[in-house]
Amino acid sequence: MSGMASPDGGGGPVHDTLVTLIATPELEETLVDWLLDRDYRGFTTFDCAGHGVAAGLLSTAEQVSGRQTRVGFWLALSRAEARALVERLGVDLAGAGLHYWLTPLLAAGRIGGSTRPD
Repeated sequence: MSGMASPDGGGGPVHDTLVTLIATPELEETLVDWLLDRDYRGFTTFDCAGHGVAAGLLSTAEQVSGRQTRVGFWLALSRAEARALVERLGVDLAGAGLHYWLTPLLAAGRIGGSTRPD
């Protein structure tokens, strides 16, 4: 997002919050495009699996394996930006089945480079 500080000590808001988003694989490209269209840069995506989901929400293969295929997203943002992101997603992608959590981010940076302790 424009005006956001880079983890290497640039100006702007401190990235003190890690946003985790969990989406279905079918939603991955839509969510990537949504984030990029709004100038979110430097996020990470990863494959993951959901467990303990109600059987009625699982495909037959997922019921057999006991896991539901998901895609995760990590974004380091300021607390205010993180909350605004979740609110915007709730409007723009309501009903998409996204899950999220916000956690404190103690430090971020390039290994061998500077870090930003909070």
